[in-house]
Amino acid sequence: MRRNASAPLVSLYLTLLTSTIAPGLLSRAAHAAESNSEATHHFSIPAQPLRTALQHYLEQSGVQVAYPTLAAGNARSTAISGTMTAQEALTRLAAATGLSPRFTGAHSATLGKENSAIMLGPVRVGGRATVLQDAQSAYGPGVGFVATRSASATRTDTPLISTPKSVYVVTRQQMDDLQPLTIGAALRYTPGVVSLTANDSTPSASLFQPVHQRGFESYTFVDGLLNGTSVTDPFFLDRIEALSGPSSVMYGQANPGGLINMTLKRPTEKAQGQANVGFGNYGRYQGQIDLSGPLNKSRTVLYRLIGMGVTQGSQTQYNHYKRLATQGDIEWKIDKKTDITLIGQFAYDPQSWSPWIGIPAYGSLIKSPTGRIPVSRFYGDPAFNENWNRQYMLEALFHHEFTKNLQFNVTARFDAQSDGSCSLMSGAVDVTKNIMKRSAFCNSDAHGRSSQLTANVSYKMKTGPVSHSFLVGVDYRGQWSQGSWGFASAPAVSITDPLYNQYTFSDYIQATGGKSTTAKYAYWQDGIYFQDQINWRRFYVTLAGRQDWNGYGKMFNRPFTWNVGINYVSKIGLAPYFNYSKSFMPQTGKVYSAGNLVQPDPLSGHQWEVGLKYQIPHLQSFMTVAYYDLSENNVLVSDPYFPQYSSEIGQVKSRGVEVSAHANLAQGLDLILNYTWNKVYNSRTTLTGNTISGESVSLLGKRLVQQPTNAASGFLDYHLPKSLAPGLSVNFGVRYQDKSWADQANSFRNPSFILFDTGMSWNAGEVFKAVNGLNFRLNMTNFANNTYVQCGSTRFCHYGNQRVVYGTIGYHW
Repeated sequence: MRRNASAPLVSLYLTLLTSTIAPGLLSRAAHAAESNSEATHHFSIPAQPLRTALQHYLEQSGVQVAYPTLAAGNARSTAISGTMTAQEALTRLAAATGLSPRFTGAHSATLGKENSAIMLGPVRVGGRATVLQDAQSAYGPGVGFVATRSASATRTDTPLISTPKSVYVVTRQQMDDLQPLTIGAALRYTPGVVSLTANDSTPSASLFQPVHQRGFESYTFVDGLLNGTSVTDPFFLDRIEALSGPSSVMYGQANPGGLINMTLKRPTEKAQGQANVGFGNYGRYQGQIDLSGPLNKSRTVLYRLIGMGVTQGSQTQYNHYKRLATQGDIEWKIDKKTDITLIGQFAYDPQSWSPWIGIPAYGSLIKSPTGRIPVSRFYGDPAFNENWNRQYMLEALFHHEFTKNLQFNVTARFDAQSDGSCSLMSGAVDVTKNIMKRSAFCNSDAHGRSSQLTANVSYKMKTGPVSHSFLVGVDYRGQWSQGSWGFASAPAVSITDPLYNQYTFSDYIQATGGKSTTAKYAYWQDGIYFQDQINWRRFYVTLAGRQDWNGYGKMFNRPFTWNVGINYVSKIGLAPYFNYSKSFMPQTGKVYSAGNLVQPDPLSGHQWEVGLKYQIPHLQSFMTVAYYDLSENNVLVSDPYFPQYSSEIGQVKSRGVEVSAHANLAQGLDLILNYTWNKVYNSRTTLTGNTISGESVSLLGKRLVQQPTNAASGFLDYHLPKSLAPGLSVNFGVRYQDKSWADQANSFRNPSFILFDTGMSWNAGEVFKAVNGLNFRLNMTNFANNTYVQCGSTRFCHYGNQRVVYGTIGYHW
């Protein structure tokens, strides 16, 4: 009989809650003044133009200020120096401008004329032209390469420094500098994230993006809901967050390594737009447009319209990619406390790359008498190579603020998808005969849909010196899909001299008799979760629990997951933390138990993590150092006594260290540094695997494939001074990945590699005022054109991206 996993958490939670509420109720009046006190900062800002003064104010206080550019004109700030609160400093700074400050949040404020209308018109925030919304909010694009707040770990807008868990954010500026075409490419400079395909510049609309976190495949989420068919091209996003470690307590089923949460672009109060045309090698051509602004004078109805189209080839012959995608947003601010946003998306890929065919290890990673396989080699057949995808999505976000301490939020989504894929698949390699066997696979008439909803109520209260931020919510997820597929034999192909147009759709129909296998899939999940974020002085405690009910066919599970974390934020910006969290993932199969066949329990992950976060005072920066010990239990393996059945005794362990530093070092100088050490291996298993020589060995203690022990990266972007090169920015990046095992038996390795990226951007308007807003950009990944290969077995490997060159001409207004 299993012990109730929630008992320790509930007991601890009730103890903490009663110990804080009881004395707090007795002393509420005595601490009323203390509750309104503000932290002090040291300021040193000389008199100067208001726009540059507010940039220094942001760096020294962490508070972003929006102000009306027309009202400010050429206003100059008053010099301030000394230790004071952020509100006092802003009041003194703007004393001679005729503008009065109003704080709209813990890290945001506005400047406006007294008794002026609410409508501000064009605004600037912290010296940057942007929208009125706080760029450093949990849903904003960040500032430079730095984001200081997130909602992924807690579903609340929480400072990262007081979040006892590893969260890594890719800001909008970082995506603009990298110009990634895929989510995998956008995450290249993120610790703990590994792309297994090596070719992560190839787009994928898959639910699982081709990345792993801490050794486990990542689920992707969009706006806090599982990514069924949402358009996840980086151009449609404001930010990407890698939430590391078990996260089921807020999201339900998920792998223990972590998840990727993306935030779609939202309408803006300021009218703005951009249009870009792009071009690159491998025949890449692309067009993008992004329009946003108010639809009425009162700015209560806002819109955003985004579209893109791309066509390109690849370094592999006969692999092409075409895509059309669009997104439309409408936001209605019903009143000051209520708003609703509707987002619709459509995407169509008439042609995409073939995921089932690769290259063999012999001739690419391993020397072969047949010689080296060219990077461009395609072992499929263009006459039997069809891959297409069509996606629809409608999302609604509702927010209502009953009081400043009581809020209600709902996010709901419906999406649908249809796709088809027919191609040849890699098979066994016979080096002596110089051939690779193949089979034909066709997945036709596949379609699916999903409905999701998460709704929660948040409530903030103080009990004496202790503050609580409560969150109670419900989740629903229903997924349905149906597809027909078939397999057929196909002729082998010569490794050195492949012939094309040898296998057609007629051959496939003849081999299968026109028959296919049809299957339906249905999954549902209901969940209820609670969370209390407790703050006492400089200590922050997070307690959370979740009960799920989920079903897959006739299977049914009721997993309970929980999370507890604590951290201490010191005056100098250092914040040590500890976290323990759990996850679950349903699995199919049959387990032999006491003479009966029963369904297996879900995969159960648990992790403890200890780390240190740091924000350098008076500098836009964020740094994290984390050590974690992660285990996934109930892994299905062969039953040692009844090999024809499975047993849930397997375990995979992952231990590692992650180091991350993001900093806007000076005006126009942004930096990213990352390092990862990770060891992920089979700690309990009865499974065996074959070595490259054919010997059968136990997989106990073997490392997982394509998981490097060490990885490091660094990226620097520098905006040159106007006196030297007006409007010119340059960037440079380096990525290192250690060697990794290329098969389950750990009998041969993928080599380590180092790649270099670079780029430049020029704003022509800083030289020629008549073309203000015109921008030219050029990016190169792997500009040294290093050749490297990554294998997952002897029969399935991919060459990594060769040099990719991409340029854009854009106009912003």
